[in-house]
Amino acid sequence: MLPFVRTLAIIAACAAVLAPTPVTSAVGVEAGPETGGGTGVGAGVDLLAHKAVYSLKMGKTDSPGQFLNVGGAVETVMEKTCDAWISAEQVNMQVTTQSGGVLRQDLVYTGWESFDGKAYRFAASSSTNGKTTKYRGSARAHPETAGEAVYVEPEKITMVLPSGTQFYFGLTSWLIEKARAGETRAETIVFDGTDEEGPQKAIAFIIPLRKNYKHKAQVGGEHLGALVDRPGWIMRIAFYPVDGRAAAPDYEVQAVVLDNGVTPKLEMVFSSFTAIQTLEKIEAIEKPQC
Repeated sequence: MLPFVRTLAIIAACAAVLAPTPVTSAVGVEAGPETGGGTGVGAGVDLLAHKAVYSLKMGKTDSPGQFLNVGGAVETVMEKTCDAWISAEQVNMQVTTQSGGVLRQDLVYTGWESFDGKAYRFAASSSTNGKTTKYRGSARAHPETAGEAVYVEPEKITMVLPSGTQFYFGLTSWLIEKARAGETRAETIVFDGTDEEGPQKAIAFIIPLRKNYKHKAQVGGEHLGALVDRPGWIMRIAFYPVDGRAAAPDYEVQAVVLDNGVTPKLEMVFSSFTAIQTLEKIEAIEKPQC
């Protein structure tokens, strides 16, 4: 999947602490009625099992001088087994303000998702300036009926998931299928379990990449080779509360998404600044012999 949903939870926490002003939607859309999006990792999408390292840095800021720097790194592993996808992610990020304040956020996550997208298990440890919260549980989803998420940490919580809720890999496959079909707008419900906020509505706007697009690493400008020299799309995705009707989303991302599921670049958009996640290293993982 796009390696952004869990990272977004971290950046959103920073935005809430450092810039609590409501975000203004750059795509200018209202959250429409819930449509769902289907469940299951698309059979026609060949996602790449891989390891990747990303850098984090500040992009634009609407408050010059308020935010001095955003820095850090993201390491991800997307591994395919004989019956499921396994994902692991470690995020370390720091946000520095003009007043000298520093917000340090760390996240360690592992997840398991069945190929049909109906079963999901998750475990995450989130630390903000040394205060740690752990999340662990499981979820089930169905394309036509309501599903359920059950947390066992930090406390026992059960919540309803709307029909068609997408998990980690199912979301990426579904977005790529929509993009290949020539659709320019897509809407679904997503859930990852890295906090207690529950499912969110995601509205995506899709534009094909230019044919001569070449990704280079931010550090050293190194070209990353055949795994990223592929067709893809620019996707602008806004995230809303499931039952919300506000015009402004909680947060947005603009991502370069390739047809193998790799995301070379991701820009996270908040009310006062943006943070950019850039792919620096990538290595394919061998498929299992099943």
